Amino acid sequence: MPGLIPEPVLEQIRQNNDVVEVIGSYFPLKRAGANFRALCPFHKEKTPSFNVNPSKQIWHCFGCGEGGNVFTFVMKYENLDFLAAVRRLAERAGIKLEYEERAGDPGRDQKEQLLTLHEVAANFFHHNLMKEPSAAVARDYLKKRKIPAETAKKWRLGYSPDAWDGLIQHAATKKFSPELLAAAGLALERERGDGFYDRFRGRLMFPICDEQGRAVGFSGRILTDAKDQPKYVNSPETPIFQKGRILFALDKAKRAILDEKYAIVCEGQVDTISCHEAGVENVVAPQGTALTEQHARILKRYAEEVVLMFDADAAGQNAIVRSAEPLWDAGVVIRVAVLPAGHDPDSFVKAFGAEKLKELVTKAPSFFLYLLDRLSQQHDPRTERGKLQIARQMAEWLARIPTPILLATYAQQTAKRLDIGEDVLRKEVTKLTGRRRDRSGMTGGDDEADDTADFDEERPRGLPAEEMLLRTMLADERVIEMAAERLDLAWLSNSLAGQTIQDVLRLYNGRNWIGPNSLLNQPQNDQTSRLVSELLLNQQTVKQPEVAAADCLATLEQRWVKQRLSELRRQLEQPGLSAADSAPLHQQLLDLLSKLQHIATFLKGKP
Repeated sequence: MPGLIPEPVLEQIRQNNDVVEVIGSYFPLKRAGANFRALCPFHKEKTPSFNVNPSKQIWHCFGCGEGGNVFTFVMKYENLDFLAAVRRLAERAGIKLEYEERAGDPGRDQKEQLLTLHEVAANFFHHNLMKEPSAAVARDYLKKRKIPAETAKKWRLGYSPDAWDGLIQHAATKKFSPELLAAAGLALERERGDGFYDRFRGRLMFPICDEQGRAVGFSGRILTDAKDQPKYVNSPETPIFQKGRILFALDKAKRAILDEKYAIVCEGQVDTISCHEAGVENVVAPQGTALTEQHARILKRYAEEVVLMFDADAAGQNAIVRSAEPLWDAGVVIRVAVLPAGHDPDSFVKAFGAEKLKELVTKAPSFFLYLLDRLSQQHDPRTERGKLQIARQMAEWLARIPTPILLATYAQQTAKRLDIGEDVLRKEVTKLTGRRRDRSGMTGGDDEADDTADFDEERPRGLPAEEMLLRTMLADERVIEMAAERLDLAWLSNSLAGQTIQDVLRLYNGRNWIGPNSLLNQPQNDQTSRLVSELLLNQQTVKQPEVAAADCLATLEQRWVKQRLSELRRQLEQPGLSAADSAPLHQQLLDLLSKLQHIATFLKGKP
């Protein structure tokens, strides 16, 4: 973030990542005059309106309005936060990030060490699986599960040797201590305190990656029939791995989720891998836990809809209900793909193929209908007891629906299925809603939502004079100097263009202005990036920017003077206003009328 990464470093990273080369590495660009063009990746279109300008190092889509510089593109295309995008581009340019020290932010060096160590461990396990004779048992297991070597390479599957200190010894050759392996969850301390041993031994290893594709943990599957050992051993919580925040394969699935506009959630790694390899790539899985609130928030960043596709057995169906709760509370639309008895996603896609799997997902009912069907199977809706059980449980879910239309729809469906009056069900829902409100408090709990709404609310774009002034400021630094001397900020409207003009002046006065990228080299509202990139790529050129800027300043001052005159007249019309109070108001009125006349003379004959 700015302040965390020095501005000169940000600019160095930007200058070493040519925007045409970076965007061209994601999809082909075609030369079109001074620009490059392509079909926009952020909305569907048939005629290219996505433009990249190599001289200004910016991009803009004139179809959907998205735009910015190389940081903005990587953030949006990869769905990364600003710091992650900077890190990605710094690695691409071979620039080592040196963060400014901040109080209260310890442990950064340890996190970097843990990330490096996990990369070493992932390579070690993968080499063993692919090359070592002792890994034959793991290769045989993959063959049995119909997972080819190409897939093992793509997903960097591995094998932990069946030895007490295989990884510890290997890590020692890379100068990593056993204590650091223990901090990484890769080693355990002996009970007697006289040394360490590997956590993972004789297991098929699945590296667990974060959203940037970096290994942060592992899941190891047993390869024997031993009953005294767990089927899976997973990494514990560490500074870089919190299972409640990690979704397996999200680094590979996020682009497909954005394209498909929904995510499919499975239970395990093999299920997820099999779906991806069959061509269904918008699939992820939680890591050894049901979906959490954090998982729900992460998924909602990529899509508004999630399809739950768990095993057909009772445990899998129970997990569907548990996993739906955080998604439901996050306002995510949920559907449930019900697999045939005896199948999980892996066995289904291998038995019937990807098209049947896609068909199953397409026809997946809403979670609400799935839940109603499931409860109707568990409790007989024809009996009073069964009807009461179903109604109470459905009312619990209905009470959590924030959308009146969905609430009305689902209440009607439930009442019809149970053959009861909808008003009766509504009363039960109202009662439960009141209890939930009492538990959360009449205030509090809504502040965050209100803040978010304020943050997301779009400002008006701006007055024509503000847009033209901003365009000339972005094109010519002399105009910024003029605006800094002449512009009264009170003349600006509460608009996007008005705020951006203030941002330019703030950067300029603080001697931090390095051109338009001073605005784009920071994690800000997307609206700013869109407006700046559009103004910079607009083909209309301003021949005399200083003259045009002077006209804009006069127009904005004129507008402000007229507003002020209206306010003064309203004050003077107030009943009971004394002569002493009205005299200064009259003088202000005369001064403003004189100023208005001067501005009108200046603007005379101008559009």
